[in-house]
Amino acid sequence: MNNNEHNVKSNKEPRPPKACGWMAEFENEHDLLHAAEKVRDAGYTKTDAFTPFPVHGIDHALGIKPTILPFIVLCAGLTGLCTALLMQWWMNGVDYKYIISGKPFGITPASIPVSFELTILFSAFTSVLGMLALNGLPKFSNPVFTNAKFDRATNDRFFLYVDATDKYYNRESVKELLSSVHANSLDEVIEDSTPSELPRWILLGALLIVLAGLIPAAIVLNMRASFSDLPRWHVFFDMDFQPKKKPQQTTTIFKDGRTMRPQVPGTISRGQLDQQDPFYLGYDPLKVKTTSIDGEKQIYVSTGDSVANVSAISPAVQPPAGTPASGTPASGTPASGTPASGATPALPFLEKLPIEANEENIKLGKAKYEIYCSACHGYSGFGDGLVSKRAASLAQDTWTPPSSLHLDRIQKQPVGQIFHTISKGQGKMASYASSITPQERWSIVLYVRALQRSRNANIEDVPVDQRGSLTAPAPSQTK
Repeated sequence: MNNNEHNVKSNKEPRPPKACGWMAEFENEHDLLHAAEKVRDAGYTKTDAFTPFPVHGIDHALGIKPTILPFIVLCAGLTGLCTALLMQWWMNGVDYKYIISGKPFGITPASIPVSFELTILFSAFTSVLGMLALNGLPKFSNPVFTNAKFDRATNDRFFLYVDATDKYYNRESVKELLSSVHANSLDEVIEDSTPSELPRWILLGALLIVLAGLIPAAIVLNMRASFSDLPRWHVFFDMDFQPKKKPQQTTTIFKDGRTMRPQVPGTISRGQLDQQDPFYLGYDPLKVKTTSIDGEKQIYVSTGDSVANVSAISPAVQPPAGTPASGTPASGTPASGTPASGATPALPFLEKLPIEANEENIKLGKAKYEIYCSACHGYSGFGDGLVSKRAASLAQDTWTPPSSLHLDRIQKQPVGQIFHTISKGQGKMASYASSITPQERWSIVLYVRALQRSRNANIEDVPVDQRGSLTAPAPSQTK
């Protein structure tokens, strides 16, 4: 831009200020209410009143109709409610069916908290945004501010304003109407003549602030994408370098040089008071003995006069190389408490259920099985639960399919071994000892036995008086 163009732009005559309406000033609220009623009766609707305190009846005097904001908020709340219910129904009932604590698929009472939260969320945002939109906010300037008298609106004066955008507005008619209500003063409101463009220094300052705000983000991105041999920054030194000792570290405080201290004699871990009761273990601990071979601990099971080596159940306790398998030491002298040859490696699991096989325990076992076990093993025990199906559909190599409870090797397992598997876990199956009580675990074992029997039953298992009620198979099924 050359100097001539700049001078032409600078010498351009400004546009005359625009009239925005009329504003009348009153000394008390009674005169304001009377004037507002006359303006309302004249048919004007684009009006407003400014008072230093709330005036009762001003809404009715101005003819202000009830706002539609409550209805908008109601619609938003119902939208949030429907969104939450539809989302939960789709996620848990259609897209990913997963049983959680035995709850049914789809919408349940557990869906209420999420539905409540989304209802409140949608309503709250709609209330705020709707209020701003209906009031034309944010509005950074108002023409009434150009009148110096308007400053007393927060002190001891009352003002009535008629906007020029009203469809019945006529400059002279409005002036004559407000003059007839005996106002202290009557002034025409003129729009603010100050420039609407932001000063250049404000724009430059905002740009510099934005650029400065990008510097930390650029530093973080650079540090994440690059490598450095320098140690990381320690912002909180007292947190990064605490005067403490962690497990497995050495120390000069104790004579043995260990940070971790041995347990006090007589200490019993939580839940280990019942370690000698077969009901809580699934096997008879009195038949389990230990000995030492070449300084390593070995576990044996007492079987009458002989002792069976069960260290094979854990690779970590296998007998060391060179140990005679016949149970005699290297010198050839038999030792008491050593394993006998040909013994079967197995814990002395209970063969009989320690609980009564009644309807109450069957129902308890069924309920707990469907909550904790059916997700993987399936309702019928064939290893076709929803988690297993989902994992199989993803075709990930890390998934180990759960075993069918109807396999011959599992049907031959003692009841104590099944209880032990539930308590300690097996493979990728975690321990459920902290979630299921021993009574519930034995009930699950009872129900598993019932499932297995249901797939291998014969006519002799049915009471004689009930055999007549059985439906005969179709001819095609007998061939």
